[in-house]
Amino acid sequence: MNKTKIIVVEDEVIVAKDIQRTLVKLGYDVPATAASASQAFEKIEEHKPDVVFCDIKLKGDQDGIDIANRIFQQYDIPVIFLTSYVDKTTLDRAKLTQPYGYIIKPFNEVDLQTTLEMALYKYGKDRETRMSRQQYANALERIEDAVIIIDENEYPTFLNPKAELFTGYSFSEARSLPFEKVLFIPSTNDFIFNGDRYVNNKPAKVITPVNGEHHDVVISISQIKSEKDNFLGKAYILHSMKTDIPVVEKLVNLDNLVINDSFFVKKGSQLVKVYLENILWIQAMDNYVIIQTVTDQFIIHSTMKDIEAKLPTAKFVRVHRSFIIQVDKITILDENTVIVNEKNIPIGKSYRESFLNRLKFL
Repeated sequence: MNKTKIIVVEDEVIVAKDIQRTLVKLGYDVPATAASASQAFEKIEEHKPDVVFCDIKLKGDQDGIDIANRIFQQYDIPVIFLTSYVDKTTLDRAKLTQPYGYIIKPFNEVDLQTTLEMALYKYGKDRETRMSRQQYANALERIEDAVIIIDENEYPTFLNPKAELFTGYSFSEARSLPFEKVLFIPSTNDFIFNGDRYVNNKPAKVITPVNGEHHDVVISISQIKSEKDNFLGKAYILHSMKTDIPVVEKLVNLDNLVINDSFFVKKGSQLVKVYLENILWIQAMDNYVIIQTVTDQFIIHSTMKDIEAKLPTAKFVRVHRSFIIQVDKITILDENTVIVNEKNIPIGKSYRESFLNRLKFL
Protein backbone atom coordinates (compact mmCIF):
# COMPACT_ATOMS: atom_id res chain seq x y z
CA MET A 1 0.00 0.00 0.00
CA ASN A 2 1.38 3.43 -0.93
CA LYS A 3 2.37 5.70 1.93
CA THR A 4 0.87 9.15 2.29
CA LYS A 5 3.31 11.55 0.60
CA ILE A 6 3.96 14.90 2.30
CA ILE A 7 5.90 18.05 1.39
CA VAL A 8 6.95 20.32 4.27
CA VAL A 9 7.25 24.05 3.51
CA GLU A 10 9.18 25.67 6.37
CA ASP A 11 12.02 28.23 6.20
CA GLU A 12 13.57 27.23 9.53
CA VAL A 13 15.75 24.33 8.45
CA ILE A 14 15.96 22.71 11.89
CA VAL A 15 12.17 22.78 12.30
CA ALA A 16 11.61 21.46 8.77
CA LYS A 17 14.00 18.55 9.28
CA ASP A 18 12.46 17.78 12.68
CA ILE A 19 8.98 17.59 11.12
CA GLN A 20 10.28 15.48 8.26
CA ARG A 21 12.04 13.08 10.63
CA THR A 22 8.97 12.76 12.87
CA LEU A 23 6.59 12.10 9.98
CA VAL A 24 8.92 9.46 8.50
CA LYS A 25 9.10 7.81 11.92
CA LEU A 26 5.27 7.71 11.96
CA GLY A 27 5.25 5.86 8.65
CA TYR A 28 4.66 8.66 6.14
CA ASP A 29 6.71 9.47 3.03
CA VAL A 30 8.34 12.93 3.15
CA PRO A 31 10.49 13.12 0.01
CA ALA A 32 11.39 16.82 0.33
CA THR A 33 11.17 20.06 2.25
CA ALA A 34 11.04 23.60 0.88
CA ALA A 35 11.99 26.97 2.34
CA SER A 36 10.26 29.31 -0.13
CA ALA A 37 7.32 29.56 -2.53
CA SER A 38 9.42 28.80 -5.61
CA GLN A 39 10.94 25.73 -3.96
CA ALA A 40 7.52 24.63 -2.72
CA PHE A 41 5.95 24.52 -6.17
CA GLU A 42 9.04 22.92 -7.66
CA LYS A 43 8.75 20.10 -5.11
CA ILE A 44 4.96 19.83 -5.55
CA GLU A 45 5.36 19.42 -9.31
CA GLU A 46 8.16 16.92 -8.86
CA HIS A 47 6.68 14.71 -6.12
CA LYS A 48 2.90 15.29 -6.43
CA PRO A 49 2.25 15.00 -2.69
CA ASP A 50 -0.98 13.99 -0.95
CA VAL A 51 -0.63 16.73 1.69
CA VAL A 52 1.37 19.93 2.14
CA PHE A 53 2.47 21.19 5.56
CA CYS A 54 3.06 24.93 5.24
CA ASP A 55 4.32 27.52 7.71
CA ILE A 56 2.13 30.63 7.59
CA LYS A 57 4.93 33.14 8.22
CA LEU A 58 7.52 32.38 5.59
CA LYS A 59 10.20 34.91 4.73
CA GLY A 60 10.16 36.41 1.25
CA ASP A 61 7.65 38.01 -1.12
CA GLN A 62 5.16 35.18 -0.69
CA ASP A 63 4.16 33.83 2.70
CA GLY A 64 2.50 30.51 3.50
CA ILE A 65 -0.98 31.89 2.86
CA ASP A 66 0.01 32.94 -0.67
CA ILE A 67 1.33 29.43 -1.27
CA ALA A 68 -1.80 27.81 0.16
CA ASN A 69 -4.01 30.05 -1.96
CA ARG A 70 -2.24 28.97 -5.15
CA ILE A 71 -2.46 25.33 -4.07
CA PHE A 72 -6.19 25.83 -3.45
CA GLN A 73 -6.65 27.40 -6.90
CA GLN A 74 -4.48 25.06 -8.98
CA TYR A 75 -4.03 21.75 -7.15
CA ASP A 76 -6.35 19.31 -5.46
CA ILE A 77 -4.08 18.95 -2.42
CA PRO A 78 -5.03 19.58 1.23
CA VAL A 79 -2.91 22.09 3.16
CA ILE A 80 -2.15 22.03 6.89
CA PHE A 81 -0.78 25.26 8.35
CA LEU A 82 2.14 25.38 10.77
CA THR A 83 1.90 28.47 12.94
CA SER A 84 2.76 30.19 16.17
CA TYR A 85 0.71 33.20 17.22
CA VAL A 86 -0.97 35.01 14.31
CA ASP A 87 -3.06 38.18 14.35
CA LYS A 88 -6.73 38.18 13.33
CA THR A 89 -6.06 39.74 9.91
CA THR A 90 -3.59 36.98 9.03
CA LEU A 91 -5.93 34.32 10.36
CA ASP A 92 -8.80 35.69 8.25
CA ARG A 93 -6.55 35.52 5.17
CA ALA A 94 -5.63 31.95 6.04
CA LYS A 95 -9.28 30.88 6.30
CA LEU A 96 -9.93 31.91 2.69
CA THR A 97 -7.55 29.19 1.48
CA GLN A 98 -9.73 26.54 3.17
CA PRO A 99 -6.93 24.72 5.02
CA TYR A 100 -7.52 21.26 6.46
CA GLY A 101 -5.92 21.97 9.79
CA TYR A 102 -3.61 24.06 11.96
CA ILE A 103 -0.69 22.88 14.05
CA ILE A 104 0.41 25.32 16.72
CA LYS A 105 4.13 25.62 17.47
CA PRO A 106 5.67 24.11 19.48
CA PHE A 107 4.07 20.79 18.61
CA ASN A 108 4.71 17.14 19.32
CA GLU A 109 4.40 13.82 17.54
CA VAL A 110 0.78 13.31 18.60
CA ASP A 111 -0.18 16.78 17.30
CA LEU A 112 1.30 16.01 13.89
CA GLN A 113 -0.30 12.60 13.47
CA THR A 114 -3.73 13.55 14.84
CA THR A 115 -4.01 16.68 12.70
CA LEU A 116 -2.75 14.87 9.61
CA GLU A 117 -5.12 11.91 9.93
CA MET A 118 -8.10 14.20 10.57
CA ALA A 119 -7.13 16.28 7.52
CA LEU A 120 -6.87 13.19 5.32
CA TYR A 121 -10.25 11.94 6.54
CA LYS A 122 -11.97 15.29 5.96
CA TYR A 123 -10.33 15.68 2.55
CA GLY A 124 -11.53 12.21 1.57
CA LYS A 125 -15.10 13.06 2.58
CA ASP A 126 -14.96 16.39 0.74
CA ARG A 127 -13.66 14.69 -2.38
CA GLU A 128 -16.46 12.13 -2.28
CA THR A 129 -18.98 14.95 -2.01
CA ARG A 130 -17.45 16.83 -4.95
CA MET A 131 -17.42 13.69 -7.08
CA SER A 132 -21.02 12.89 -6.18
CA ARG A 133 -22.10 16.44 -6.94
CA GLN A 134 -20.32 16.34 -10.29
CA GLN A 135 -21.85 12.98 -11.21
CA TYR A 136 -25.30 14.26 -10.36
CA ALA A 137 -24.79 17.50 -12.28
CA ASN A 138 -23.55 15.57 -15.31
CA ALA A 139 -26.64 13.35 -15.21
CA LEU A 140 -29.02 16.29 -14.95
CA GLU A 141 -27.38 18.13 -17.83
CA ARG A 142 -28.86 15.49 -20.13
CA ILE A 143 -32.37 15.81 -18.71
CA GLU A 144 -34.78 17.82 -20.83
CA ASP A 145 -36.85 18.94 -17.83
CA ALA A 146 -36.03 21.84 -15.52
CA VAL A 147 -35.37 20.72 -11.94
CA ILE A 148 -35.52 23.13 -8.99
CA ILE A 149 -35.11 21.98 -5.39
CA ILE A 150 -36.00 24.33 -2.53
CA ASP A 151 -35.48 24.08 1.23
CA GLU A 152 -38.02 24.37 4.02
CA ASN A 153 -37.71 28.17 3.89
CA GLU A 154 -38.45 28.13 0.14
CA TYR A 155 -34.98 29.13 -1.02
CA PRO A 156 -33.42 27.18 -3.92
CA THR A 157 -30.77 24.63 -3.03
CA PHE A 158 -30.37 23.25 -6.56
CA LEU A 159 -31.04 24.26 -10.18
CA ASN A 160 -30.00 22.09 -13.08
CA PRO A 161 -28.84 23.75 -16.35
CA LYS A 162 -32.34 23.53 -17.87
CA ALA A 163 -33.78 25.32 -14.85
CA GLU A 164 -31.13 28.04 -15.14
CA LEU A 165 -32.11 28.62 -18.77
CA PHE A 166 -35.81 28.54 -17.95
CA THR A 167 -35.68 30.97 -15.00
CA GLY A 168 -32.93 33.23 -16.31
CA TYR A 169 -30.94 32.78 -13.09
CA SER A 170 -27.78 30.85 -12.43
CA PHE A 171 -27.86 28.72 -9.29
CA SER A 172 -25.41 31.07 -7.54
CA GLU A 173 -27.83 33.94 -8.18
CA ALA A 174 -31.01 32.01 -7.36
CA ARG A 175 -29.85 30.51 -4.07
CA SER A 176 -30.13 33.89 -2.29
CA LEU A 177 -33.65 34.60 -3.59
CA PRO A 178 -37.04 33.37 -2.37
CA PHE A 179 -38.48 30.75 -4.72
CA GLU A 180 -41.29 33.06 -5.86
CA LYS A 181 -38.66 35.52 -7.12
CA VAL A 182 -37.10 32.77 -9.22
CA LEU A 183 -40.31 31.16 -10.46
CA PHE A 184 -43.85 32.32 -9.68
CA ILE A 185 -46.63 29.72 -9.79
CA PRO A 186 -50.05 31.41 -9.57
CA SER A 187 -52.47 29.88 -7.05
CA THR A 188 -55.09 29.56 -9.79
CA ASN A 189 -53.34 26.46 -11.12
CA ASP A 190 -55.02 23.15 -10.32
CA PHE A 191 -52.90 20.25 -9.08
CA ILE A 192 -53.95 16.65 -8.46
CA PHE A 193 -52.28 13.94 -6.42
CA ASN A 194 -51.29 11.00 -8.63
CA GLY A 195 -49.85 8.56 -6.11
CA ASP A 196 -46.49 10.01 -5.19
CA ARG A 197 -46.50 13.65 -6.24
CA TYR A 198 -48.69 16.55 -7.25
CA VAL A 199 -49.10 17.39 -10.93
CA ASN A 200 -51.21 19.91 -12.76
CA ASN A 201 -54.23 18.37 -14.52
CA LYS A 202 -54.02 20.96 -17.27
CA PRO A 203 -51.14 23.13 -18.53
CA ALA A 204 -49.95 25.29 -15.65
CA LYS A 205 -49.32 28.99 -16.05
CA VAL A 206 -46.02 30.08 -14.52
CA ILE A 207 -44.12 33.36 -14.63
CA THR A 208 -40.36 33.90 -14.69
CA PRO A 209 -40.00 37.11 -12.61
CA VAL A 210 -36.60 37.97 -14.10
CA ASN A 211 -38.27 38.97 -17.38
CA GLY A 212 -42.00 38.74 -16.65
CA GLU A 213 -42.56 36.05 -19.29
CA HIS A 214 -45.51 33.62 -19.01
CA HIS A 215 -45.07 29.91 -19.76
CA ASP A 216 -47.26 26.84 -20.09
CA VAL A 217 -45.68 23.83 -18.41
CA VAL A 218 -46.45 20.45 -16.88
CA ILE A 219 -45.30 20.56 -13.25
CA SER A 220 -44.51 17.79 -10.77
CA ILE A 221 -44.12 18.72 -7.09
CA SER A 222 -42.69 16.25 -4.56
CA GLN A 223 -42.06 16.81 -0.88
CA ILE A 224 -38.59 15.98 0.42
CA LYS A 225 -38.26 14.64 3.96
CA SER A 226 -35.44 13.32 6.10
CA GLU A 227 -35.12 9.76 7.33
CA LYS A 228 -36.71 10.98 10.57
CA ASP A 229 -39.70 12.35 8.63
CA ASN A 230 -38.66 16.00 9.02
CA PHE A 231 -39.71 18.27 6.17
CA LEU A 232 -36.66 19.43 4.17
CA GLY A 233 -38.23 21.09 1.15
CA LYS A 234 -39.72 20.36 -2.25
CA ALA A 235 -38.60 19.31 -5.70
CA TYR A 236 -40.18 21.04 -8.71
CA ILE A 237 -39.84 19.43 -12.12
CA LEU A 238 -41.08 21.41 -15.12
CA HIS A 239 -41.72 20.01 -18.58
CA SER A 240 -42.08 22.72 -21.21
CA MET A 241 -45.10 22.56 -23.51
CA LYS A 242 -42.88 23.80 -26.33
CA THR A 243 -40.85 20.60 -26.54
CA ASP A 244 -42.16 17.17 -27.43
CA ILE A 245 -45.51 15.91 -26.07
CA PRO A 246 -46.42 17.09 -22.55
CA VAL A 247 -47.01 13.71 -20.98
CA VAL A 248 -46.83 13.61 -17.18
CA GLU A 249 -45.19 10.19 -17.22
CA LYS A 250 -42.24 11.66 -19.09
CA LEU A 251 -41.30 13.88 -16.18
CA VAL A 252 -38.00 12.86 -14.64
CA ASN A 253 -38.12 11.14 -11.26
CA LEU A 254 -35.69 12.15 -8.53
CA ASP A 255 -36.09 8.73 -6.95
CA ASN A 256 -32.69 7.17 -6.18
CA LEU A 257 -30.69 10.03 -7.73
CA VAL A 258 -27.62 10.89 -5.67
CA ILE A 259 -27.19 14.56 -4.72
CA ASN A 260 -24.00 15.48 -2.88
CA ASP A 261 -23.91 13.37 0.32
CA SER A 262 -27.42 11.95 0.07
CA PHE A 263 -30.04 10.60 -2.29
CA PHE A 264 -33.81 10.53 -2.47
CA VAL A 265 -35.89 7.44 -1.88
CA LYS A 266 -39.62 7.22 -2.47
CA LYS A 267 -41.53 6.24 0.66
CA GLY A 268 -45.29 6.30 0.27
CA SER A 269 -46.20 9.64 -1.27
CA GLN A 270 -43.01 11.42 -0.28
CA LEU A 271 -39.35 11.65 -1.20
CA VAL A 272 -37.12 10.86 1.76
CA LYS A 273 -33.59 12.24 1.87
CA VAL A 274 -31.27 9.40 2.87
CA TYR A 275 -27.76 10.44 3.88
CA LEU A 276 -25.03 8.14 2.57
CA GLU A 277 -23.31 8.31 5.95
CA ASN A 278 -26.30 6.57 7.56
CA ILE A 279 -26.43 3.57 5.20
CA LEU A 280 -25.23 0.29 6.73
CA TRP A 281 -25.84 -2.11 3.86
CA ILE A 282 -27.88 -2.62 0.69
CA GLN A 283 -29.43 -5.98 -0.13
CA ALA A 284 -30.92 -7.31 -3.35
CA MET A 285 -34.25 -9.14 -3.17
CA ASP A 286 -35.88 -10.25 -6.44
CA ASN A 287 -36.70 -7.04 -8.36
CA TYR A 288 -36.28 -4.85 -5.30
CA VAL A 289 -33.43 -3.45 -3.24
CA ILE A 290 -33.48 -3.05 0.54
CA ILE A 291 -31.54 -0.09 1.92
CA GLN A 292 -30.79 -0.49 5.61
CA THR A 293 -29.83 2.68 7.48
CA VAL A 294 -28.98 3.28 11.12
CA THR A 295 -32.61 4.13 11.93
CA ASP A 296 -34.80 2.89 9.07
CA GLN A 297 -35.26 0.53 6.14
CA PHE A 298 -36.31 1.42 2.59
CA ILE A 299 -37.50 -0.93 -0.13
CA ILE A 300 -37.22 0.41 -3.66
CA HIS A 301 -37.81 -0.98 -7.13
CA SER A 302 -34.31 -1.08 -8.62
CA THR A 303 -31.35 -3.32 -9.36
CA MET A 304 -28.05 -3.69 -7.51
CA LYS A 305 -26.19 -2.73 -10.70
CA ASP A 306 -28.10 0.55 -10.93
CA ILE A 307 -27.67 1.37 -7.24
CA GLU A 308 -23.97 0.44 -7.25
CA ALA A 309 -23.33 2.78 -10.21
CA LYS A 310 -24.78 5.72 -8.26
CA LEU A 311 -22.84 5.21 -5.03
CA PRO A 312 -19.35 6.67 -4.41
CA THR A 313 -16.83 3.86 -4.78
CA ALA A 314 -14.61 5.32 -2.06
CA LYS A 315 -17.35 4.70 0.49
CA PHE A 316 -19.27 1.59 -0.68
CA VAL A 317 -18.14 -1.82 -1.88
CA ARG A 318 -19.92 -4.86 -3.35
CA VAL A 319 -19.05 -7.95 -1.27
CA HIS A 320 -21.64 -10.35 -2.68
CA ARG A 321 -24.04 -10.45 -5.60
CA SER A 322 -26.77 -9.61 -3.09
CA PHE A 323 -24.94 -7.17 -0.79
CA ILE A 324 -23.27 -3.77 -0.91
CA ILE A 325 -21.83 -2.46 2.36
CA GLN A 326 -20.38 0.79 3.61
CA VAL A 327 -16.72 0.14 4.38
CA ASP A 328 -16.63 2.45 7.40
CA LYS A 329 -19.43 0.46 9.07
CA ILE A 330 -17.56 -2.87 9.20
CA THR A 331 -17.00 -4.00 12.79
CA ILE A 332 -15.67 -7.55 12.35
CA LEU A 333 -14.17 -9.35 9.36
CA ASP A 334 -13.28 -12.99 8.84
CA GLU A 335 -12.50 -15.10 5.79
CA ASN A 336 -16.06 -15.53 4.52
CA THR A 337 -18.20 -12.88 6.23
CA VAL A 338 -18.24 -9.33 7.48
CA ILE A 339 -20.30 -8.08 10.40
CA VAL A 340 -22.01 -4.72 10.03
CA ASN A 341 -24.11 -3.53 12.97
CA GLU A 342 -24.40 -7.14 14.24
CA LYS A 343 -25.56 -8.47 10.86
CA ASN A 344 -23.51 -11.26 9.24
CA ILE A 345 -23.02 -10.55 5.56
CA PRO A 346 -21.42 -13.17 3.29
CA ILE A 347 -18.42 -12.40 1.10
CA GLY A 348 -18.81 -13.86 -2.37
CA LYS A 349 -15.81 -15.65 -3.89
CA SER A 350 -15.80 -13.45 -6.98
CA TYR A 351 -15.81 -10.29 -4.84
CA ARG A 352 -13.34 -11.32 -2.09
CA GLU A 353 -10.09 -10.19 -3.72
CA SER A 354 -11.28 -6.73 -4.79
CA PHE A 355 -12.96 -6.23 -1.40
CA LEU A 356 -9.86 -7.13 0.62
CA ASN A 357 -7.74 -4.82 -1.53
CA ARG A 358 -9.92 -1.94 -0.36
CA LEU A 359 -9.13 -2.48 3.30
CA LYS A 360 -6.19 -1.27 5.37
CA PHE A 361 -4.39 -3.78 7.58
CA LEU A 362 -1.83 -3.08 10.28
